Amino acid sequence: MVSVGITIAGSLLVVLFTAGVSHGADKPNILFIAADDLGWNDVGFHGSAIKTPVLDKLAQEGVILNRSYVQPLCSPSRSCFMSGRFPFHTGLQHIVIMPELGYGLNLSITTVAQRLKDLGYATHAVGKWHLGFCNKAYTPTERGFDSYFGYYLGAEDYYTHRRAGSVPNDSLGRGSRPVDGLDLHRNSKDTYSNVLTDNGTYSTYAFSREAEAVINSHDTSSGPLYLYMPFQAVHQPLQAPQRFLDMYEHIENKNRRVFSAMVSAMDEAIGNVTNALMERGLWENTLMVFTTDNGGPVGFGANNWPLRGQKATVWEGGTRGSAFVHGTMLNKTGYTYDGMMHAVDWYPTLVSAAGGKVDDPLMDGMDMWPVLQNNLPSPRQGFAYNIDTSGNVSAIRVGKWKYIKGRPGPGGWYPPQNESVQFGDYDQYDDDQYDDDRVNMDAGPWLFDLDTDPLEKINLYTSLPQQVQVMEKQLAVYMETYVPDLFHQFSPDPKCDPALYGGAWSTGWC
Repeated sequence: MVSVGITIAGSLLVVLFTAGVSHGADKPNILFIAADDLGWNDVGFHGSAIKTPVLDKLAQEGVILNRSYVQPLCSPSRSCFMSGRFPFHTGLQHIVIMPELGYGLNLSITTVAQRLKDLGYATHAVGKWHLGFCNKAYTPTERGFDSYFGYYLGAEDYYTHRRAGSVPNDSLGRGSRPVDGLDLHRNSKDTYSNVLTDNGTYSTYAFSREAEAVINSHDTSSGPLYLYMPFQAVHQPLQAPQRFLDMYEHIENKNRRVFSAMVSAMDEAIGNVTNALMERGLWENTLMVFTTDNGGPVGFGANNWPLRGQKATVWEGGTRGSAFVHGTMLNKTGYTYDGMMHAVDWYPTLVSAAGGKVDDPLMDGMDMWPVLQNNLPSPRQGFAYNIDTSGNVSAIRVGKWKYIKGRPGPGGWYPPQNESVQFGDYDQYDDDQYDDDRVNMDAGPWLFDLDTDPLEKINLYTSLPQQVQVMEKQLAVYMETYVPDLFHQFSPDPKCDPALYGGAWSTGWC
């Protein structure tokens, strides 16, 4: 049986919308690209040595978002994109959705895809989902997309498209055993199929090929196009075609070398997708968004230098994302925007760009469309990096102030892993520039002034008690609407075993 929602104060979450709808050419096509595990220092437009000519050109032609925030991990950020709500309001704040757990993004939530479909868009998703799959109701073509080609989980092999996991031995969860299953699917509203023909095809190629096919088959007379394209790249496992590896032979650190190749392969694929839009005559009326889903994992070759921390942490290196927007409908371009944004803002922003309006009392996102169009001050003055009582971490932002309680995750400053620097090697760096709690998870709470200390080096917690009180009050406000995480409400279910579904991770077991 499918659970239809989380309750707050005894009531189902309800979404109400009003539409101020525009028609025809006024509505832009929307291309939303999300990279997976891309760090701050992994793109050329942030000064990285990794070759990303396509992204660099698009970023420089558009608006680089210098303070665009995401969640520390995958499923939480994707829930923000789709729902416009902070994960602690949807129960997705703890880790990610694991293969054996039978839940997903709350079914009472109207996704941005459903909203854009209501506004006349053809909606297609290509790539990673990771918002639930145990029942068809959680999958993309039941959440507003006309078609879907991609994978439900994370960390699949880039060539075989298989994903390892474990399942309990019985319904009581006693013991576990390893399993392995295909995780590549082609879905429409009425048809669900496992894709067997792409074994050996690098997923970055497969997804760009599919996106090009969607673009080439789009019927422009039926309305504009919304293409949601969350790449597998550049999440581990670290795999890349040889011709991209050859570009980085000079990098001795293997993880950084392969990771760099993966980024460049993705960059080329994005160029293929944008070229397809140009060839169809759609590019001039396309709004493109590019963002990472979280900071980069240093142990797998990514880099967030000079920011503190990495993926799975609430430090800036785990949450301040590489992002930009591009499109002729932006009235000012070619600059870096310093206003604050959060992943939840994309939902109302895209709906606004499409001529609609979101009227949802539970929406955490803010409409940034007039802001991005005209380089206006951001209306956003704060957000929650994450609040996860099970994970013992709370981190919030109020203006320039950042406040962290609990265990934020490893807090080091990790230099680029190039020819001479290996992961964890700080010998050639001046340790005196760093505070002593960079790896001490019990040194908090922390209070930072990010205007003067964007690298989070100076903890002001003990010296500014009045500001701490301000932050505690805001945290208390957030806690009034806190929803317990779903991760700890479900037990591993042996019915998820791919062997029961022809060797593939499939729907139909919850």
